[in-house]
Amino acid sequence: MDYDNDFDEGYASTSLGNIYYKYHKGAAQRVIFLHGVGASSRVWKRLVGFLPDSTDVYLVDLLGHGKSDKPHITYHIDTQVQAVHEFLDSSGVSNCYLFGHSYGGWIAARYAAEYEGLRGIMLEDAAGIKEYFTDIIDRGDEDRYKASMLKVLLEINGNDRYVMESIMNADAETSGWLDSAVLSKIKCKCMIIWGSDDKVVDISYSDILKSGIKGSSFRMIDGAGHDPHYTNPEEVASIIADFVE
Repeated sequence: MDYDNDFDEGYASTSLGNIYYKYHKGAAQRVIFLHGVGASSRVWKRLVGFLPDSTDVYLVDLLGHGKSDKPHITYHIDTQVQAVHEFLDSSGVSNCYLFGHSYGGWIAARYAAEYEGLRGIMLEDAAGIKEYFTDIIDRGDEDRYKASMLKVLLEINGNDRYVMESIMNADAETSGWLDSAVLSKIKCKCMIIWGSDDKVVDISYSDILKSGIKGSSFRMIDGAGHDPHYTNPEEVASIIADFVE
């Protein structure tokens, strides 16, 4: 499928703001894609080119990102989970798969822990793992980490400063992390995907997800970094197709 020509676009209303999405209608399984922090639905442009045309696809701009509304609220991870839930409800979407990259993977995992009805989740180089943040804090690197991340986020995609600062500050709240209690609540099937050379969230952290999510599967993308969907789109698309069949 072609990102520019094979997708319709629209907005779905939620209590937190309007959510922009692109939609490709297919007769097979439905997959909703959630991008990383500071990104937008455009990050999937290369990947969708390798997905079967029969796949039913929603590419979502998360709240505060892309063409979605950017309200002045606290962007706690659970706020994003609520927005995704209301988006799916407003759009009449059910019985679907969630594919989340990095920040989007964090949202997908929290969603699966809180809500039933998903067919499965795919977590690609997921952020939000408790041990990842506690390691940063224990090294005394929290302020430097947040400042460095914020600088990068404000240099791309015309991101809104308020939104990005709120995400950076809210991420430090322990109530939103992916810890063992949250991971143990995920009952749907799960595929964990990781780039072997991820320099943002080291592949060693994937072990925490594998052990915490009962029955989960794992695929390593050899030589890939933090964005396998971009650098290795054909391989990631193949994993998606196999998982949803």
